[in-house]
Amino acid sequence: MSQQQDETMPTLEANMSSLPATLLQLLNVETPSFLPPAIQPLIDLFAPRGIDRIIVNLIDQFGLFEITIHKPPFLISQADALVLLSTSNPYLHGVLFNTFFGGFEFEPNGFHLLRHLQEHGKSTVFVGREKDIQRYDGGTPSIAKSTDMATWIEAAKVINRHDLSILHYLDFEELHAKGVKSVKNPEELSEKLIRRTDKWLKNSFLQLRSRSLYIILSNHGRYKIDLNYQGKAGEWRSASVPLAICMYKE
Repeated sequence: MSQQQDETMPTLEANMSSLPATLLQLLNVETPSFLPPAIQPLIDLFAPRGIDRIIVNLIDQFGLFEITIHKPPFLISQADALVLLSTSNPYLHGVLFNTFFGGFEFEPNGFHLLRHLQEHGKSTVFVGREKDIQRYDGGTPSIAKSTDMATWIEAAKVINRHDLSILHYLDFEELHAKGVKSVKNPEELSEKLIRRTDKWLKNSFLQLRSRSLYIILSNHGRYKIDLNYQGKAGEWRSASVPLAICMYKE
């Protein structure tokens, strides 16, 4: 936890579709009335401190199970709030639809988070895979990257230059592409990827200017990856939910 936090870090529950309104309110941008309401405890916690920029790090195949089992040290030590996000579709496309459109039902209204911010004088960037950019960027500035290393390097260039940066880390898709059966120890590889990403996120956080809100947003991946956890661990992973880990850079 950060220096302002003690052992009582807020753990909240909210609906995934409340993310767009939350980001808009934290950036002091008008929120369309048809969107689900913002996550008020996050507004109460961070808005009074002042926010000049928000960085959303979207991580595939990461959730409550992974943070509980692997305990990535930076995320655990620096978190100011942890939000468990309920949704009927916890996989990548469901999370992207909720983040950019406020849910599947709101796309016909013409709302798009990044385009709405641009229209209200804010600067945005979406760094991700080319096919996701084509589907979700809404014609706003974006940068296509195909590996986590490339995304992490790009993060150093963009995170202090925009009001909202969305960075998609997707190396777990490579684990799926190779096939977990061809990986000697997929559970060990999963842990290594999480701990490596944890170090990269720490490095990016340290580069941030003050008055920045840093969010790690998880999803269940583009595809289901069966890592064959047994017993209680298997049950916990099946029940794991996406989450948002929030931390403030003074």
